[in-house]
Amino acid sequence: MVAAAAGQVVLDTPKKIADASGLLDSFHGKTVRCDVLPITPRLSFSLRLQSGYFWHLHLSQSQVAGQKWLVLARVTPNAGNRSPVYFSDVVQFPADGDIGWEAELGHFWVGEGRYAMKILIFDDRGRACRQELRIDARLSSGERKIDPLLPPNTVAGVSWSVATSPAGTKPASMNRLTIMLDVADQIRTPDQIMLMDALTALIGELPARSVRLVLFDLTQQREIFRRDSFTSQSLPEVAQAMSAVQFEPVNAGVLQTPGGGVNLIENLANLEVLSPEPSDAVVFLGVPSIYNSKPSASFGRPAGAKPQFFYLQCPASRAPRYYGSGGMVGPAWDVGNNFPEPLDGLAGPSGRFPGRGATPASKSPARGPDSIEYAVDQLGGKTLKVDSPDSFAKAVLEITRLVRTNK
Repeated sequence: MVAAAAGQVVLDTPKKIADASGLLDSFHGKTVRCDVLPITPRLSFSLRLQSGYFWHLHLSQSQVAGQKWLVLARVTPNAGNRSPVYFSDVVQFPADGDIGWEAELGHFWVGEGRYAMKILIFDDRGRACRQELRIDARLSSGERKIDPLLPPNTVAGVSWSVATSPAGTKPASMNRLTIMLDVADQIRTPDQIMLMDALTALIGELPARSVRLVLFDLTQQREIFRRDSFTSQSLPEVAQAMSAVQFEPVNAGVLQTPGGGVNLIENLANLEVLSPEPSDAVVFLGVPSIYNSKPSASFGRPAGAKPQFFYLQCPASRAPRYYGSGGMVGPAWDVGNNFPEPLDGLAGPSGRFPGRGATPASKSPARGPDSIEYAVDQLGGKTLKVDSPDSFAKAVLEITRLVRTNK
């Protein structure tokens, strides 16, 4: 069982592939201007080279309002068996709202090698945009010591399944583990994919006899998913839950209680501290939050009490930013780049725009510590910032070391 990231799917039947190939090679229509920006391949936490593309139409809101646009992409290795992989997506633009600063995107995984990518973006009115791109996926000298999950000259859709764990056979490093996944601010598809990838890697690299997974939404100030005895077979359910969060409007009552986010963090932590069978470690996982309120003065972990708390903080993605004339930043977007300001109001996966509107979730992350970091510090825990497979592996080793030291 797998769940594809965002709305993009891999075409896997002879008829669908033949139809897509015919359209990519022979579709005729009215040409419209667009930009397609390749994503520089980068090794993910779960040891796959992640790549893809952003695209943006040079059309006004009135020209696309309420319209569906189809996206077809063909990615072909330049070596090996040279077998192309076809991707398809449907983007539904809103009937109102400004699209001038927004970009759509597609993601996939590749093995090391060079690839040719052909993209066709079109609607039922016969308007179309075409682009051809080159992708050069390389491992750094340090990364060559690692055995990536995808062999060279291989293309795969982003999906989550039991087979994707990088180290599913490792012996348990602790008895019980709780993972708290913050989904409040990662309404951008790159963040969603990165956090799913980090969760997959964490389950594989920090195995426990029993895992509890909790998803919480600081914007909605509520818990949205809880599963005891969690296993990697349930990863597709997590991906679906994360996607669903992006489209929920924020309750007016929530907006009137700005301190509710940190209260939620306190409540979730206290449940772990007071549990009759506490975990050895509680790991918060997320991107830097926009919330930076501190917990109450009385909040904390009693001396000697379990569990130990950690915060694995991943870098927030930054989408390419468009200007009024349609120009954009950079010749290629790097998954690891952090531009000075995020793209406010970026569309959700596959152009299905989030229902949050002008809520706190569209603001920039807090400068300095966020509410989770303050809480973990007050619990006597440790924040570990990760931005590469190497820093992720070191963070896991540090968690394992501290748990063993304090048993």
